[in-house]
Amino acid sequence: MQKVDIAISYYGKPYQTMVTLFSLLEHSRDYVDKIYLSIEKKQPYRDAWEGVCKIKEIFEKRGLIIVHPERFVPWMSDVNPNGLDETTRLSLRYQYALEKTDKPYLLICHNDMLYRRDLIGPMLQRFAEASANLVGVGRIGQCWNCSAFFAKKCNPETFEQYKPTQEELLRQMDEYPTPREQRDRKLVQEGFIHPLPECRLNEYACLIDVDLYRQSTIPNGPVPYFGGVWDGSDTAAAWFRYSYLHGLKIQNFYYEEYADHAPFSAVSNGNDADNNRFIYEDIERQAREYMIKHYHPDEYSTATKLQIAKMVAEKKIDKWYSKLRNRLKR
Repeated sequence: MQKVDIAISYYGKPYQTMVTLFSLLEHSRDYVDKIYLSIEKKQPYRDAWEGVCKIKEIFEKRGLIIVHPERFVPWMSDVNPNGLDETTRLSLRYQYALEKTDKPYLLICHNDMLYRRDLIGPMLQRFAEASANLVGVGRIGQCWNCSAFFAKKCNPETFEQYKPTQEELLRQMDEYPTPREQRDRKLVQEGFIHPLPECRLNEYACLIDVDLYRQSTIPNGPVPYFGGVWDGSDTAAAWFRYSYLHGLKIQNFYYEEYADHAPFSAVSNGNDADNNRFIYEDIERQAREYMIKHYHPDEYSTATKLQIAKMVAEKKIDKWYSKLRNRLKR
């Protein structure tokens, strides 16, 4: 059986992360070897750091590798980030796993997923049946942000066929404004017309051909990194565009038949929780209850409890010193 590695970027949501990993392994364990959990240096809330200790205890024996990037570089604003030193490059979202895995395929996924069926097997089957140059399989397009979708001109299955003029796209934006209209309009005016600005391979759950990725991305090829984006756009939009323009194929795969994104959110949106403590705590509470009911009690070893206590104490001291320094500056 073909083994794959997993890449997850950790930005808060410890209980949702554990549900993601438990449910993924429940349905796809035979395919999974290593899990790269990349911890972003900036976290939304303190309990996110405490959650790392819990995740490590439960999943390290299941192939988990905790990655602490040396810099905080979740993405690059530059569409073509040439000349990055290794430390910065490996700090890009998912890049460490994309460079370090020894597997031919890497599953990239969010840390707020609930898997209901195995999707790795069907994704691998797509690669087995495809012609050459298939670099990625997953849900194509952020159609909910795209005027062409609301104009009923384009969808994930037809993005290759729909090749509008610049004037047509700008007219659609007037008629069907979207949340990122200003940024998308600027890109279209600069000539970024096809693929459309909101076309990407969604990172919620997608499978990447590692060798093709490495051959085509900087410095070996002209394609920007998966984590290198246009300022104001989203992860992998720039990678998607330049991969497509340089002859690589990306195939649509509706992950919704196999998994739910942000299952504990009323609007299936993970971003709201990052900026709203009330929403965050409510979603985490539901994820914790789900984990206890289906997978694992929220109980940990003495060593982990001591590590968490030490971490909390250090954070309190850091906060106290920060307040003291601010007072002394006045």
